[in-house]
Amino acid sequence: MNRRHRTLLMMALCEQVHVYEYIPSLRQTDLCHYHEHYYDAACTLGAYHPLLFEKSLIQRINTGPEADLKQKGRVTLPGLGSVNCEG
Repeated sequence: MNRRHRTLLMMALCEQVHVYEYIPSLRQTDLCHYHEHYYDAACTLGAYHPLLFEKSLIQRINTGPEADLKQKGRVTLPGLGSVNCEG
């Protein structure tokens, strides 16, 4: 199960989910995954077309402070039970 699937599962189960460094903070590196030594800026910045849109969506539904996003790389996502799709 990849990170996107885990995040969606947590959003279905929890009232609020915190995800770290999905949107790169000031601490950004070009390391693709913490568990391997592969460096590529495209992994971090979301240069792959679907990933770029995904990161934009995550940033848009972030309910946490902008400072958390920039300084800590922390996105606060609402649980799916609290999302209102009307209007």
